[in-house]
Amino acid sequence: MATPLAASAYRAAVEGLDADVLSQHYTAGLAWFHDTFAPALKRRIEALSGGAWDLRDFVAIAAGSDVDLMTHLVEAAAPREGVALWPGDWWGFRVGSTHPDRIAWTREPGSALACLCLPSVRNGHLTEGMAAFLEAAPAALLNINLYPTLSPGERRATAARLASVLPKAVLSVSFSRGFGLTASQLGVGLVHRDHPFCARFQTPWAWHTYFYNAIAARAFLALDADAMDADHAARRAWAARWLAQRGLPDVASGSYYVRSFRITDPQNLPERLSPLVRDEIARLCLKPTPPAP
Repeated sequence: MATPLAASAYRAAVEGLDADVLSQHYTAGLAWFHDTFAPALKRRIEALSGGAWDLRDFVAIAAGSDVDLMTHLVEAAAPREGVALWPGDWWGFRVGSTHPDRIAWTREPGSALACLCLPSVRNGHLTEGMAAFLEAAPAALLNINLYPTLSPGERRATAARLASVLPKAVLSVSFSRGFGLTASQLGVGLVHRDHPFCARFQTPWAWHTYFYNAIAARAFLALDADAMDADHAARRAWAARWLAQRGLPDVASGSYYVRSFRITDPQNLPERLSPLVRDEIARLCLKPTPPAP
């Protein structure tokens, strides 16, 4: 879901690179990541949450992409405590692991690491059941890639509902969808400094962070937050028109990027729609491109 805003931000990021910046990536560049970029990222996410989240005591870690970061965490947790995925949510939590037998689609996480996209790619929402799923787990991995696509009011309500989960969560930040940073992904995680994972993964996390994506980080800082909100509003309206023109129902809440429909007559579902169905839910991933379709 690329945007002209993201393309301009990438150009600005590259223009700011010179030989000195490149040669000092692992020294001055690493200090810039922690001292300049990470505080700015936290402020941006706090603003997206409408002030419902306080990230002052969170530290930033990084990897090549958000998928690399999440795969590392799932791979480490699977053989030890196990991993729980909300049914119908993102398949990507599971596909990169060598321990699929230790990763379960379940609403009861038990002692496992609970993983969820925020909002869920199952239906573009955070439901009460999903929130309870996260609350019941000892630790959580939240992929907030689509979070910016929610309306401002829903972003705040979602963040407020998960305020109790935040101290035990690892926030995976990519925004390849939320901000259109697809060409060079922002693979950053935010985790409370007192989270047990900080001690457990101190060495690998420090190692991964050396190789943070400076181009994506600089592009993120170059994005205009107000312009991005206006862009999301236009895309939300596009999605509503697209569904209406095809006689499909729409709801005002949730991410415009994902629209899901429960199949009431699966026996008569057209064959062309069968790839969209999982767990009796048909899911559309929309990539709105204003103006109107």
